[in-house]
Amino acid sequence: MSWFFYLSRGFLQVIFFLFTSLKVNGRENIPPTGPLVVVPNHMTYAEPQLIGFLVKRKMRFAAKEQLFRSKFGKTFMQALGCFPVYQGVADRKTIRLMEQYVKYGFALVIFPEGTRSQKAELIPALNGSALIAQRTGAFILPVGISGTENLQGLFWFLKRPEITVNFGKPFQLPINEYKLSRENATTVIMEHITDLLPAEYHGVYAEIEK
Repeated sequence: MSWFFYLSRGFLQVIFFLFTSLKVNGRENIPPTGPLVVVPNHMTYAEPQLIGFLVKRKMRFAAKEQLFRSKFGKTFMQALGCFPVYQGVADRKTIRLMEQYVKYGFALVIFPEGTRSQKAELIPALNGSALIAQRTGAFILPVGISGTENLQGLFWFLKRPEITVNFGKPFQLPINEYKLSRENATTVIMEHITDLLPAEYHGVYAEIEK
């Protein structure tokens, strides 16, 4: 990880603790070592920052390719430990890269929904996180984050909005994809995330829960 990553992680940690009411549950569930895929829900640009300083491991973040198109954007994103992912495209080169990150002990952060939810509730997930977890046998760490949708407006910090981050227990998917289809594996992942969120955040997965 670059010096810029650790500097920004420390800075953001101070910002969140000073200007929000941050509650973190289940940090003991974070494996300190070993193959790991971290799967949080995604509503704003704050979730990657929270994961960045709460998970004390070497990390790599999957980020949408559009953020890397300018020279500055590419340099900035890479300094933060991010790599580009083409949304909705099965890019074999990127898949191999993610497998290598997991193999060499990085905590690989993938937002299963693939984009930010605009309504502060879960939206249909893509199969990327399930694909990597099944191909590598890595443990999956589900994370439910609520309250970040309130980090809006010029003076949001004066309200010290409440943010809750729940880390669930790590679990594994069957490596043999024929034992569990990719779509069903993705649903399993999202069910674990749903269990860590208040009911109003469940979105499209509320019906599955019922």
